[in-house]
Amino acid sequence: MSSSSPFTSYFTSYPPPSNPSDWSYSSFTKPLPPTIRTHLRNVYVNLASMLLMSALGAYVHVTGWNILGAGWVAGLATLGFAVAFGLTPPTPINTPYRQSLLYGFAFCKGLSIGPLLQMALWVNPSQIVAALVGTALLFASFSLSVMVAGRRDAVYVGGILSSAITVLGGVSLVNLFMGSRTLFSLELYTGLLIFSLYIIYDTQLMIARAEMGSRDYLTHSMELYVDVVALFVRILIILQKREADKDRKERERNRRGERRR
Repeated sequence: MSSSSPFTSYFTSYPPPSNPSDWSYSSFTKPLPPTIRTHLRNVYVNLASMLLMSALGAYVHVTGWNILGAGWVAGLATLGFAVAFGLTPPTPINTPYRQSLLYGFAFCKGLSIGPLLQMALWVNPSQIVAALVGTALLFASFSLSVMVAGRRDAVYVGGILSSAITVLGGVSLVNLFMGSRTLFSLELYTGLLIFSLYIIYDTQLMIARAEMGSRDYLTHSMELYVDVVALFVRILIILQKREADKDRKERERNRRGERRR
C-alpha cells in the first residue's frame, strides 16, 4: 500500500505524496480553477454528510438506542470501517461502496463520542453548543484563509505535524499512569493547536493533490473530518474541564468559609 493511501493517511496523520519534487513553488500560488472549485464543493458536501451521520450516531447513543453497547465496541467498529475504506481502491465503480464505508465510519465515530456528549448534557448542555460554534469558526477561518491566500506552501510541514502528533500520543500514554492535571491540560491545548494547523495543512494538500489530478473527494473529506472531530472533542473537553475546575474552586472556598465559622 502506498504512503498516500487513505488508510495510511488516517493512521500516520497524512504524510505528503511520495513525489513532492513534482510540486513547484508557482503551483502553490495559482488561483483555484473551476474544476478545483467543483472538487472542493464535492469534498465539503460529503464532509457535511459525514458530520450529520456522526450527529445521528451521537443521538442514538444519548437516547439509549445504541445497539453496539459499550464504547470500545463502537471504537472497534470505527476502526474496522476505516481499515475497509483504506483497503478499497478509489475507482469509480467502488465509489458507492467507499461512501457507505465512510458513512458507517462517521456513524460509529458519533457513537464513540456519545458518552462525552451525554456527560455534557448532564452538566451543562450549552457546552455542546459552544463547542460546535467554536469548531465551526475555527474550521471556517482556517479553510477560508487557505482559499483567499492562494498559497499552498504549508504542505511541506506535514512531517513536523506528524512528529508533533507522535509526541502528543506519547505524552497521553505517559499521563495514563501519572494522572497529571498539568500534562492533561498541555495535551488538550497542544492538540487543539496541532489539529487547527492540520486544517490548513490538509486543505492545502487537498488542493495540491487536486491540481495534480486527484479527484478522490471521499479521501479528502475523510481527512478533514478527522480534523473537525478532533477539534470538537478537544474544545468540548476544555470547556468541561474549565467548569469542573470552577466548581472545585467554589467548593474549596465554601469549605474554607465553613471552617472560619
